[in-house]
Amino acid sequence: MLVKENPVSSQYHQVYFTFSIKTMNRLFDDVVASQGFTRSDERRKQKLITKLVMEKIEEQIIEEELQKIDKIPISSKKYRYLTKISRENPLLVICQFCVLSSEIQLRFPPFIPIELFQIPYIDEVVEDFTENILIMNNEFDEVEIDKATKDAIVTYDIAYVQDDFTLSEIKDQRIDLSNDDEESILFINCKKNDIINLDESDNVKVIAKVTGIHRLQVKELTDEIVKKLNFLNTQTVEEFNKKIVDIFTFSTQSIALINYLVEFVINSGDIEFDDYVMAHFLDSELAPKKKAELESYIREVQKELVKEYIITIINLNYLDEEPRFLNNIIEEYEFDKILFNNPTRIDSYQEYINRRIFETRVLEYCLDHDILKLNY
Repeated sequence: MLVKENPVSSQYHQVYFTFSIKTMNRLFDDVVASQGFTRSDERRKQKLITKLVMEKIEEQIIEEELQKIDKIPISSKKYRYLTKISRENPLLVICQFCVLSSEIQLRFPPFIPIELFQIPYIDEVVEDFTENILIMNNEFDEVEIDKATKDAIVTYDIAYVQDDFTLSEIKDQRIDLSNDDEESILFINCKKNDIINLDESDNVKVIAKVTGIHRLQVKELTDEIVKKLNFLNTQTVEEFNKKIVDIFTFSTQSIALINYLVEFVINSGDIEFDDYVMAHFLDSELAPKKKAELESYIREVQKELVKEYIITIINLNYLDEEPRFLNNIIEEYEFDKILFNNPTRIDSYQEYINRRIFETRVLEYCLDHDILKLNY
């Protein structure tokens, strides 16, 4: 494989990667073997295999090579394939990306008033989190109600009917109306024994007969229930509530700090992105066509770029130091799983941890340099 750098500007860079036919064959062989495919599967699964080869090139090979160059990528990368991805052809691909420019010097405020980091909606967050974790652990009662509301659970029987003849039936179905999907909406305001038309196709009607309507009523939180929940080793209601407040406060303040610094840097005029950087984002499917929407899109792109500049520059000061807030981040991850109703989430765990370590270095920096006074 040949690698050739092509600097475009102090803020933008591109690298050419040339893969020989021999290398392409090896990549295809690796993907076929890793998926348990045979060579005879290739024609039938050509699109999938080609997609997996592309992912291997972008996420593994190119990423490893970019670690070796004397540039620090910022934000998303763009890949341009100049030849077809196949066993029979050499491949030429260009990787384009924004880079941290040595010409840009950021100024931070000498001091940030703590009043800017007051935490809103903390009571609502405690209430929502508590309700979610109690429901996930079956600490609730089902209370029968007369009319289905958006937080109701409806039980019903389904019948497939054609010309008054019942083709088949399915008993005891349940639907949670809080899911807010198309089918759930049909049950809003229904009552027991109501008949609801769910669908009709080829003269076959799908109808539901409501057999029950319930609402989940969570139990009152007690020390005994807290011990059963076993959330981050809390043992009492007081400990449980304090843990939620502490996690949400840390999470909110660390993000609010970054957003504040982004606005400060933008207003200071220290960063002006060149045309190559802006073209990188304007030449994208995400870029809107309407002028008003485009202006808003450009502002958001600039904010994200400034954010990545700030985070990256600060992290260069902490390359050899252990993350101070690792335990807070792990607790935050466990908190988010429950708050957003995803208790079995395990994917992207390390990616989440790494990203939040990267982000919370900003908090470390501001505390270390007395820019911010918080009790961490």
